[in-house]
Amino acid sequence: MKKQSGLTLIEIIIYVAIVGLMSTALTMMMINIMQLKSKSMAMQEVNSSLRFIVDKINFEIKNAKTLGTISASSIATDRASFSLTAGNIVMMVGGTVANLNSNLVNISAFTVTNLSSGDSKTVNINYAITGNYINPGGRSQFTYSTTVDGGAEVRSK
Repeated sequence: MKKQSGLTLIEIIIYVAIVGLMSTALTMMMINIMQLKSKSMAMQEVNSSLRFIVDKINFEIKNAKTLGTISASSIATDRASFSLTAGNIVMMVGGTVANLNSNLVNISAFTVTNLSSGDSKTVNINYAITGNYINPGGRSQFTYSTTVDGGAEVRSK
């Protein structure tokens, strides 16, 4: 009697099931990786935009000779002024106005606290900025918001 070689139906079903499980697992892993990449991109955009704003405000405060008007949502020095306008931190130097945040980041809060001493020997400003990633599609992986605290002291005092 001759022995037949080949696969039985049960072996084929088992192989197909194993390949199906492996491809499903790989597909789910790729989807998760793409979602994490999107979330990371949103986080990086907001964090780098806020870091730039904090660095710019600190630089201007530290290099100012005097502080001007300080309100709950604006800072003015003899060099520049900063305020929250229509979701942007706006810097005005002379007559030039510039948005400091990226067009992908909305600034929802800019809170300023004047911590200067009563005798004006130290001039300290503390502030908090909240930025959100602009997510017009409402996709959860593009949702990100964070608050950054900053502060600086006028060096020339």
